Amino acid sequence: MTRHTFIGFSSALEDGQVDAFEKRMDMAIKRAGGATIMANKAGVSTSVLRKWRAGLSEPTLSSLVRMARAAELSVEWFVTGEGNPEGRSPIQGQRHIDLEALEGGIVRIRRILDQKRLSLRPEVEARVIRLVYEFHMRQGQPMDDASLNDIIELAVL
Repeated sequence: MTRHTFIGFSSALEDGQVDAFEKRMDMAIKRAGGATIMANKAGVSTSVLRKWRAGLSEPTLSSLVRMARAAELSVEWFVTGEGNPEGRSPIQGQRHIDLEALEGGIVRIRRILDQKRLSLRPEVEARVIRLVYEFHMRQGQPMDDASLNDIIELAVL
């Protein structure tokens, strides 16, 4: 059993995981400073937060991200119970970077830009690369060509 200590409270986590979302949510609410503060930071009412805690409804993706950030927790851990609650790898506090996935995404984006004879400002291209890479890391597979084309078309606008 691994013991993780958070600001103001501690909890025992078996193998770094809390299986029930409701338990992770309770931990996040405590860490954020209470239900009212969490609801405000997530942009919802406390009654909506109570429904989520009770499992009567499900939060949107954007609400999950806001709640995890409010509690300074890893979004991955908060949503799935997997990984490190603090969002850091136990070694040197760094996240794993899949360089092959990153390179593959860059090559695909550049090929589409070349084929369509499009160019993006460097900061826009960097955001597209990041978006495609994060999709790959979350989904465990590359983004499909149609979606990638759509993202690039939107980025050009």
